[in-house]
Amino acid sequence: KAIAQEKIKKRDQYFLEKRMGSKVKFWIKYFGEKNEDQFLRFTNNGEKYRPIIENIFKSYGLPIELYYVGLIESGYQNHARSHAGAVGPWQFIPGTAKRYGLKINSKVDERKNIFKSTKAAALYFQDLYNIFGSWELALSAYNAGEYGIIRRIRGANTRKYYELSKRKLLPKETRHYVPKVLAVMELDKNPKKYNLSLKRNPNTPYLQTKSHKVYQRISLNSLSKKLKISKTMIKTLNPDIRTNYIPKIRKKGFEIFLPTNTDISQLALFETKTRTVKNENPSGFNNSQKKYTIHTYKQTHTVRKNESLYGISKRYKTKLSILKSFNQLKSSRIYPGQVLKLPVKQFSQAKFSYRVKKGDNLIQIARRYSISMQELKDLNKLRSEQIQIGQKLSVPGHKMQVYTVKKGDMLLEIARKFKMPLNRLIALNSIKNHIYPGQKVIVRISLI
Repeated sequence: KAIAQEKIKKRDQYFLEKRMGSKVKFWIKYFGEKNEDQFLRFTNNGEKYRPIIENIFKSYGLPIELYYVGLIESGYQNHARSHAGAVGPWQFIPGTAKRYGLKINSKVDERKNIFKSTKAAALYFQDLYNIFGSWELALSAYNAGEYGIIRRIRGANTRKYYELSKRKLLPKETRHYVPKVLAVMELDKNPKKYNLSLKRNPNTPYLQTKSHKVYQRISLNSLSKKLKISKTMIKTLNPDIRTNYIPKIRKKGFEIFLPTNTDISQLALFETKTRTVKNENPSGFNNSQKKYTIHTYKQTHTVRKNESLYGISKRYKTKLSILKSFNQLKSSRIYPGQVLKLPVKQFSQAKFSYRVKKGDNLIQIARRYSISMQELKDLNKLRSEQIQIGQKLSVPGHKMQVYTVKKGDMLLEIARKFKMPLNRLIALNSIKNHIYPGQKVIVRISLI
C-alpha cells in the first residue's frame, strides 16, 4: 500500500532533492579534501565516457545526473571488481547483468564494456524508478536490492526515503549512498568553490566510435591486420573480450566498437545475416520483402513410453532446437503423457495493426513487438518518427495474453508471476506511472 500512495512524477522530470545534511557534508569533505587525488582520478576517468553515458540516459528518458552513480560505484574503471563479485563501471553482479542482457562467460564479460553496460544500467534504472517513483528510493534499491527496499517500505508503511533513513530502517551503507551521489554532484558542479582542478573534454577514442556486428570467429591479431587498427585500440574499445578471439554468436552476431573512420566494406565477417522471427521471441524480419518466417501450432503430440524428443522432431520434420524452444524446454528430457506443441512453419506478411494511443512513440511500439524502430518505420513507409493519436500502424501478426491488476499487485510481482523481465512488462504496456486495480496489462505477445 505504501508504494502506491503517492503520485509518481516522470522519471526525467527531476533527479535527487538537493539537501546539504551532515552526511552530504561528510562526503564532500571526504572526496574534496581527504581523498582529493582519488576523486580527481575518478572524475578524469569519467570524463572519457561522460558524453556517451549522458546520451544513453537521455535516449532512455532518464536524468543525465545518473552519471554520478557510476562515479561512486567504480570511478569508471572498466575492470573494477568488488569483493561480492560485482564487475565493471556499473558494478553489476552476474544475476542482474544477465537479467538485463549482458553476456558473461569464459570468452566475454560485457559488464566491462561502457556502451553495453550503460544501456543495461539504463534499463535497470528505468525499472527501479517505475517500481518506486522516487530517485532516492531507486538509488537505494540499486545499492541494496529492490526486494530489500520493498520489504522495508512495507514494514515502515512509508515510502519517504529520508524518513526511512532517519529511522535507520535502511542498511548503513544505503543510508550514505544518496548523500554520496549528492556530494560528488556538488563537487563536480562547483569545483572552484572547493579548490578542485577538474579536467574537462579529454581527448578520448570512445567519442568517435561506431557499433558493428561480427558474425565469424576471428582473432584480434587478424582483425587488427585486416582493418589496419592496432590491437591495443580494439581491446581499449572492447574490454569485454576476455580472450584473443572475437567469439562467434549465431544469428545475432557479436557487437564490437571500432573508430568511426574504419573501413569494413571489404570484410565478409561483417555481413548482415538474414534473421528469422520465432514464436514468442521475435527479433526482426527481412525488410526488403516485408515478410518473415513464423511458427504456429495446429496439433499436439502426447509423448509415449520410450519416445525421445529427437525422435519426435524427426517424425514431424522439425529441428530439435525449434521443438525445445516452442515448448520452452531447457533440456531434451520428456516423460510419457507429456503434451508437446508441434510447430508448423508458415510464411506470412504482416497483417495486423496497432492504433496509436496518447503517450505512444515509435520506440515504445517497436519494443512491444520486439522489432527495431527502423523496421517499424519501413513496414509503415514512414519518413519521420512523428505519429498521431488514432493512427493505424502495421505491426507483426500477434496474439496477446492480458492480466487484470488486483488490489495490492506490484509490477515486479506480476513480472515474476509470468516469468518475464520487468523491463519487458513495462515496454509491452508503455507504463509510465503506477498501476491500479482493474487495469489490463499485457503479459505476453506472440506471433500467430
